[in-house]
Amino acid sequence: MIKCEVSICAAISRNASVKEDKEKNPFVSFGVKVPIMGRDKEKLDLDISVTTDGGKEIAAIYTTGRRVEIEGVLTIRKKDGKLFLNLRAANDKIHLGKSTYGDKLEGTMEFRGKIGKNGVEEKEDKNKKLFKTFSAFSLDKNGDKNDFTWVRFLYFDPKEGEDFLQANTFIEAKGDLQMGVFKGALSLDCRLASVSQWDVKK
Repeated sequence: MIKCEVSICAAISRNASVKEDKEKNPFVSFGVKVPIMGRDKEKLDLDISVTTDGGKEIAAIYTTGRRVEIEGVLTIRKKDGKLFLNLRAANDKIHLGKSTYGDKLEGTMEFRGKIGKNGVEEKEDKNKKLFKTFSAFSLDKNGDKNDFTWVRFLYFDPKEGEDFLQANTFIEAKGDLQMGVFKGALSLDCRLASVSQWDVKK
């Protein structure tokens, strides 16, 4: 599971349309596009699907090219090797923005998954202060197939007694969301605020 509380400013890339959920309740769906820049200046346009409550009157507001500011919950899932980013937001958390507003995507991440087989590595920052780094994956089951979404974690304030931080351990983690680009694909990083062992059976 990868769930993020985010704040976004972006241009609408797909006109809003009205759809129905499983209970036949109407909701509005539209797309936004957020450019992400990698460290090597490589750029990626991130497509995000936005949903909110409403019908035709709400849908008429959100047309291609208009800029919007949105606060909501972003879920990140993978299916058949492709990442899907879905943002759910209440109507009062979506506002039309001025054309001069810059693009942004920032927020916090909640993660449940498993530390990779390479385990946890200790490094030093520029001030010779030790920090930990590791990669972990979130599993999405799609029928008989499994898809894995990897996140790289940076832990600058590790706590005492966290011996569970090792290869193949299931964890629950929270921290600041960071997005980048690596070899033309989205890379996910998280600057850890807290981490605990995840009891999968529960």
